[in-house]
Amino acid sequence: MNTEKSRAENSKKSLHNADFTDADLKEADLSSGILIEACLEGADLSEADLCDADISSASFEGARLHRALFHRCRGRDANFTRATLTQANLVEANLIGADFSDANLSESNIEGADLKNTKLKNANLSDTNMTGAFLSNADLSNADFTNAELIATDLTNSDLTGSNFENTYLNHADLSGANLKHTKNLTCEQVETTFITKDTILPDSLGLKWISDSEYEFK
Repeated sequence: MNTEKSRAENSKKSLHNADFTDADLKEADLSSGILIEACLEGADLSEADLCDADISSASFEGARLHRALFHRCRGRDANFTRATLTQANLVEANLIGADFSDANLSESNIEGADLKNTKLKNANLSDTNMTGAFLSNADLSNADFTNAELIATDLTNSDLTGSNFENTYLNHADLSGANLKHTKNLTCEQVETTFITKDTILPDSLGLKWISDSEYEFK
């Protein structure tokens, strides 16, 4: 019997500041739980259910969260550095100010999530669905967006320096004021499907020239 899992499930409404460092919480039902400022560093939460939970300021640093469910969770300022969130569900989650630096979110569904002011530096975002996500003012430097869907994604004023856009779908993405300096595999065709402004910083290699306040052309 997994006593850690049972303890977490039975008291999920009162796990404020709880310590589950390195705990085995695979498939735990923590939906609608209160885990504010809880420590789950190094824990195994593979396929755990945290839908509608409040994980604000909780730490999942280095945690295993493969196929975990975070649908509509509240997680302002949560720490997911170096965590594994492959195939996770973060649809419509509120994760403003969270830190996903060096995290692996490959194949995750992040549609409609609120990720304003987040840190996703060096994050693996390949094959993710980020349609309609809010990523304004986010640090996405050196992130990998290979094969990702960023359709109608809000990336205003975000830092995308050095990110990889190989085969990324950017239709109707808002790149107003974003910094795309030194990005890799970004094409003119991709840019033409987005919304950009004069203060959007694009790689010099694209050779973009503004011909009016709202029109541009590639050299």
